[in-house]
Amino acid sequence: MMSRNLAIAAALGLMISACDALPEEEHAVDRAREPATASTVPTPEPADTRAEPAGEPETIEIAEDEDLQWAASVMQIHPMENQNAKLFAVSGGDPAINGLVTYLGLFAGPAEGWRVYRIGDFEEWTVSEEGRRRVVLDARESRMGEEDDIVTEDRRLIVEFRMGEDGESDRVTVTPAR
Repeated sequence: MMSRNLAIAAALGLMISACDALPEEEHAVDRAREPATASTVPTPEPADTRAEPAGEPETIEIAEDEDLQWAASVMQIHPMENQNAKLFAVSGGDPAINGLVTYLGLFAGPAEGWRVYRIGDFEEWTVSEEGRRRVVLDARESRMGEEDDIVTEDRRLIVEFRMGEDGESDRVTVTPAR
């Protein structure tokens, strides 16, 4: 039994010494089998995406259409294409307090164009929900406080709309929400 244990010990010793004799690259860890970490993932070189001229420049004249002044004032838009509606805000009012005058536009068709309803005057807003004939705004509004300080409040508003064929039966409501 003792000679058997000696034989096993000698075999293990040979195996261990054989591992130490392997060349360095065989000891290297296979990086393809390790999970990627910040130190193992190479950083790609940034691509040069700067535009280079490919022809002669063209001078553009100022557009004289007065309606474009109104269009250029649009600061934010949320289209609701499947409902022929959109929310949009134009710069206006006091830019320090509530500079986004916000509207709901309902498209009545090519002949009539847009029917536009004023929703409110906000510092900023986002759409947090959208459903059939309904949109929820998360809005930030400021106002002058009792001590001539500016008071800012976050509000949620449910905007619901129904569009009639004649334009007279349109119904747009704005309801405070939680």
